[in-house]
Amino acid sequence: MTAMQFDSRRISGASGYLELIWRSDVGRPDGAIPQAIAVITDIYGSARHPFYVGIYGIHEVTGPSVALVKEELFSLIESGQ
Repeated sequence: MTAMQFDSRRISGASGYLELIWRSDVGRPDGAIPQAIAVITDIYGSARHPFYVGIYGIHEVTGPSVALVKEELFSLIESGQ
């Protein structure tokens, strides 16, 4: 079984940090816009002490860095939660 693959894009112009995540290993027609399945934002933090939250379905993951939040989100997604 191959591991799922993901892609993401940070949204410029958003107030604070906002990143959308989608699966990149699923087929879609040429030119189709991928559907975001998760989001990461810093809404619960401040510029001085950033704190990030990732949302996937009904799940919420928090952490002090985007990398840690992504790691937990990908684990949730791959486990079929």
